[in-house]
Amino acid sequence: MKKTGFVLTLAACFMGVFGALQADKWLNSHQKSDDIFIEGASSTSLGKLRTASNDPLPTPAFDFREAAKKAMPSVVSVDRFDKSRGFFEQQATERETGTGSGVIVSQDGIVITNNHVVAGRVSRTGTVYPRVQVRLYDGQKVEAKILGTDERSDIAVLKIDAKNLKPIEIGSSGTLEVGEWVMAVGNPLGFENTVSVGVVSSTKRNLPVGDQGLVEGIQTDAAINPGNSGGALCNAQGQLVGINSAIASGTGESVGIGFAIPIDRAKKIVNDIVKFGKAKYPVLGIQYNGQLAGQLDNPYARDFISQQINRQDFPNYGLFVQGVSGPSASSGIANNDFILEVDGQKIESSFDLNKVLLPKKVGDKVKVKYWHAGQTKETSISLAEMPNNI
Repeated sequence: MKKTGFVLTLAACFMGVFGALQADKWLNSHQKSDDIFIEGASSTSLGKLRTASNDPLPTPAFDFREAAKKAMPSVVSVDRFDKSRGFFEQQATERETGTGSGVIVSQDGIVITNNHVVAGRVSRTGTVYPRVQVRLYDGQKVEAKILGTDERSDIAVLKIDAKNLKPIEIGSSGTLEVGEWVMAVGNPLGFENTVSVGVVSSTKRNLPVGDQGLVEGIQTDAAINPGNSGGALCNAQGQLVGINSAIASGTGESVGIGFAIPIDRAKKIVNDIVKFGKAKYPVLGIQYNGQLAGQLDNPYARDFISQQINRQDFPNYGLFVQGVSGPSASSGIANNDFILEVDGQKIESSFDLNKVLLPKKVGDKVKVKYWHAGQTKETSISLAEMPNNI
């Protein structure tokens, strides 16, 4: 009887050990699937599972601490003050009417921001630019002078007089790639010195920002909100690669689709404003209508067809020429012609033409393919400077 009891006890111990080993084996074999399943569970459950392991948590390849320390002292808050008078007020009083961001780009106090950050109301004599004040990273408030603005690009240049300014390091937007880490620095919704991080979502977004549209802008999912306008978009090294300008949102706040003006383009505009007081843009010297090509029911086009050409010869794209001046006057292009291509790029709208001419300089020569009375011709035009009234 004792022998039988000993054997049963030994068997029970054996079965207990064997069961524990089998349970451990089963858990190990299902560890991967458990990890996947618990991704949808609470963070507490996930934390317990991970801390139960003796393996150390992986260390990120990098973070943005150094980049933030490098860039943040160069980003400022830009406050706009307008004079206005209430219905029951005798005299106009000054009120803060907007807040955005800006970036210090030189030791002598040159600050880049957006035109829409500093532009005030529009009167009969043009846009009124109110008083602008800059708040530095350390909280110091400094009056700013507006050196110049450019509605076409939505860029404005300010000048401040302060000591120990730290200009940001300028990078290149031309080397940015989709998926690359970027950091937005600014003052969203009034929260100063705020950093948000994301990736480059696209480098060639065209959208109606500014007077003529943002051409090949930088799209990012780094959070950009009202107040970020004019602030810095930096790469992972803390270098300035863009000026934050706009968001796409149904609510007016960030949904992960923000846009920045490429710094390679902004540099030219800033240099022009500092040197000449305005941005210089090259033009063909041609007045055009971009709505006629391909629209045979348009009364202007229909009248033109009946007088000069066969219906089948009418081009289905291009800019309809309505005036020629400057260098283009001797190019062979005349009224009622169509601009079809510039430097090999098909021109289907005024935006297409702006996109081709934007990187050019005044005096550069471009090859123009145009349509004239049923024939396609080519000519060369030296770009003129855009008049101030355009």
